[in-house]
Amino acid sequence: MRKIFLIIISVFSFTAAFSQDPVTWRFEHKDNGDGTIDLIFKAEIEQPWYMYNTDLIENGPLPTTFEIKESGGFTSVGNLKDLSQAKRKMDEAFGIEVLIFEKTASFVQTIKRVSPGSFIVEGLLTFQTCNGKECLMDEIDISFTIAEGVVSDSASKESISPAESTGSDSGQKSEGLFLFLLIAFAAGLGGVFTPCVFPMIPMTVSFFISGSGRKKDGIIKGLIFGLSVTLIYTLIGVLVSLFQSTDATDALGTHWLPNLLFGVLFVVFAISFLGAFEITLPSGLANRADARADKGGFIASFFVAFAMVIVSFSCTGPFVGSILAASVTGGLALKPILGMFAFGLAFSLPFVLFSLFPSLMKKMPKSGGWLNVVKVVFAFILLAFSLKFLASADAYFGLGIITRAMFISVWIVIAALLGLYLLGIIKTPHDSEVKHTGAARVISAIVSFSFAVYLIPGLFGAPLASLSGLLPPADGSTISIGYDGGKTGDITKDQTGVTTGICGAAKYATPKNRAPHGLPSYYTIEEAINCAKTLNKPILLSFKAVTCSACKVMEATVWSDPAVLEILGNDVVIATLYVDDRTELPKEEQIISSIDGKLKNTLGRKLRDYQLSRFGVASQPYYVLIDHNEEILVKPVGECSTADFLSFLNTGIEQFKVRQ
Repeated sequence: MRKIFLIIISVFSFTAAFSQDPVTWRFEHKDNGDGTIDLIFKAEIEQPWYMYNTDLIENGPLPTTFEIKESGGFTSVGNLKDLSQAKRKMDEAFGIEVLIFEKTASFVQTIKRVSPGSFIVEGLLTFQTCNGKECLMDEIDISFTIAEGVVSDSASKESISPAESTGSDSGQKSEGLFLFLLIAFAAGLGGVFTPCVFPMIPMTVSFFISGSGRKKDGIIKGLIFGLSVTLIYTLIGVLVSLFQSTDATDALGTHWLPNLLFGVLFVVFAISFLGAFEITLPSGLANRADARADKGGFIASFFVAFAMVIVSFSCTGPFVGSILAASVTGGLALKPILGMFAFGLAFSLPFVLFSLFPSLMKKMPKSGGWLNVVKVVFAFILLAFSLKFLASADAYFGLGIITRAMFISVWIVIAALLGLYLLGIIKTPHDSEVKHTGAARVISAIVSFSFAVYLIPGLFGAPLASLSGLLPPADGSTISIGYDGGKTGDITKDQTGVTTGICGAAKYATPKNRAPHGLPSYYTIEEAINCAKTLNKPILLSFKAVTCSACKVMEATVWSDPAVLEILGNDVVIATLYVDDRTELPKEEQIISSIDGKLKNTLGRKLRDYQLSRFGVASQPYYVLIDHNEEILVKPVGECSTADFLSFLNTGIEQFKVRQ
C-alpha cells in the first residue's frame, strides 16, 4: 500500500514539475536573401516569471544563449541577440542591474550559407527564469531544417517589434517610478532648507504682498512664481530627455562615461558644500533677471522665479544632478521630465503657501548656523553616493580598484566623520560656534554611528542584505570569517582556500561553488551520504545555481541567522548541488536520463536530472533532508522564512533520530 501511495505521489510530482515550466517557445527562420538566415526564438512567459536577456555579466545571472553544433553548409554570425526590448531591473542578490523580459521575449541568431543545398542547424538553447522566490534553469535541444531558397511563411509574414516584450508597465515598474518621484519631491523640499534659499523666503514673499497691497494680487503672484519655478526645472528635464531614448537610458545605466561623470560631479559638489569653494552660474544671468523683476507686475513673478533658480544653483545643483543621474540610468526616457517636475513643484511649494497664508511667516525658524549644518550633511551624503557611480565605472572596465571591502570601508569612515561633525567635534570653515549640542544633532549622530557599526561586519563577509542594491557584489576583498563549526569545529580548507566537507576533501570543490558562510559542504550526493554515515547525521540537499538570485537571497537572509547556522554547522551534512555546474564528468559518472533518455555529461545536468527524477521539482532553491538510504525525512521546502526553515530543519532531524 505504501509503495502504491509513493507511486501516486511521484506521478503527481512529475506532472507538477513539467507543468511548472513557465516558458512556451516557438521557433522560426527567415532567409534574408543575402546569404544570411535569421533563426528566430520566441518565448511566451507566464507571470510573474521573467527571463534574462543575452548579455553575459560576470558573476551575474544566467543569460539566454544558443550554442550551435557546427556542421556543414553554414557558419554562425555572432552570438544570440535580443530581438525585443528588455527591461532594466536591479537584482539585489547580485548587486547589479540586469536586463529581463516579462510576458514575451524574442531572440535572433544569424547564420550564413557557405554551400548550396539544404542543411540542418542543431544547437542547445539555455535560459533561466525567476519569479523572485525561485529560479528555473533549462536547456532545450533545437533543430532547424533549412532548405535553399525557401522562406518560412510564418516568419516572412510577421513583423517583430523591438518593443514587443515590454507590454504595459508592471506593478514593480510603477512602484519604482513612484518611489523615484517621491525622492525627487523630497529633494525639492530639501533644497529649500539650504543657505542659498531659506534666507530668501521672507524677501521673496514680501515681493508677492507688495505693490497694490491686495491679497488677491499677492496670491496670483505667488502662483505665477510657483508655476514658473516648476516650469523652469521641468524644461531642464525636457532638455535632458531630448538627448536620450529608452535604449539610450538602458545603455547609460551601466556605461562608464555617465557613471564617471556623475561620480565626479557629486565629489565636486560635496567639496563645495564643505566650504572649499562656491559653484555659481554667470552673474550676468542673475543681474538681467533681477532687472526684469524690479519692473514689477505679474510678469515680474516669472523673472523672480528665474533669478531664484540661478542664485540658488550652488545649493540646488547637487539635488538636480542627483535626480538627473537617477533618471538617466533608470530605463525610462520621460523620467528626467517627471523627476524635475516633482522637484520644481516641491521647491516652489513653500513660497506659494506663504503667499496664500502670509501669517505663517511668523512661525518660520530663523536663519542661522543650522543651515550650514544641513549643507554639510548633504556633502557627506553626496560623497557616499558618488562612490556608487565610481564603482559602476570601475566595474565596467573590470579594474577591481573599488572593491567591496574598499567601498564599505569608505562608507564607514564617512558615517563616522558625519557623526563627529554632528557632535561638533570636527568643523568646517563656515560653521558657527556650537555652545551646546541639541537633541536633533545627538539623535542624528547616533544614527550615523549606528550605520557605521552596522557596516563593519560587511568587511568580514556579512551579506548586508538591506544594502545589496548599492554595494558591489561579494568578492575576495572581504575577510570571510564564516561559521566556526560550533561543536564539531571540523571546517577545513584545501591549499586553494576552498571550503571542504566535514569528513575531508570534497570532490568538485572550487572557489566559485563553495558553500555560503564558510560552512563545510560536499558537492556530490554520494560523498555527502558517505560522510553522514560516518557521523550519523542526516543529509541536507541544497539544490541551487551560481546564477540563481533567489538562492543568494535565501542564503543572505535565512541561512545567515545564527540559529540556522548552528544547525547547519553541527547537525547535518550539507550537499551543495549546483545544477548549472558545467564540469565535464568522467565517462563512468555520466548517466542516461530516465526522463528524456539523453546523456547527462556534466555535473550540473546530472544533478538537475536527479532533482527532477527523484523529487519532481526543477526549481531552485530547493532543500531536501534525507537519511542514509536517500529517504525523505520531512517535506522539502524552497524559498521560505527563517521560522519555516528552522521548523523544516528541526522536524527533519527529529524524524532522523526516530528512524535510528
